[in-house]
Amino acid sequence: MKITLFALAALAPFASAHFKLNYPAARGFDEDNLSQFPCGSFDTPSSNRTIWPVSNGSIGLEMGHINANVEVLIGFGNNPGSAFNTVLRKTFTEQGLGAFCMTSFSLPEGANFTDGTNATIQVLTNGDPAGGLYNCADITFSTSAPVLDAGVCANGTGVKAVAATSTQQPNETTDASTSTSASASASGSKSAAVSALNAGFGGLAMAGAAALAIVL
Repeated sequence: MKITLFALAALAPFASAHFKLNYPAARGFDEDNLSQFPCGSFDTPSSNRTIWPVSNGSIGLEMGHINANVEVLIGFGNNPGSAFNTVLRKTFTEQGLGAFCMTSFSLPEGANFTDGTNATIQVLTNGDPAGGLYNCADITFSTSAPVLDAGVCANGTGVKAVAATSTQQPNETTDASTSTSASASASGSKSAAVSALNAGFGGLAMAGAAALAIVL
């Protein structure tokens, strides 16, 4: 796929920006290695997992992007490796700098999990021209997860989510020949994951603002 001039221009203001995953607690943060798939160079699960609700979960980020495409995936088990096969939030565009809170996360129908299941959340953005930026958080699902304090997950002034503004996915490079996937299929095929992400963008663009009703 050829990246349009519009997409390149949109990336220019934040090509070197990064983001942090504040909640659930990230495995770690190394600004220089956020582009390393699948978890920004932190490939070993944390021993300190966040207790996360089985429905209506929240994810808090700190954005260093003026605009960024964002997607959220999850892999199940004690150590899913790179098998982030389930989409929690399809690609959308975040606008503004600072604190950004996503709410109302629930697992898709048919997801194989129970109370006490371990999993890893992967958040990715397109804030790097050489590919995606990745952060991961290890969680344990619980029906009795504590209610978050108001300040744990909130939006900064002017920070919002809108329908994705270009066809570039969070994990794509500016050169289609070196496109890098954010998630791996069950067979480990990154190309299959890229196709799935592209399909997800199409659905979001058609739905427009209505599709983003549950983002904030």
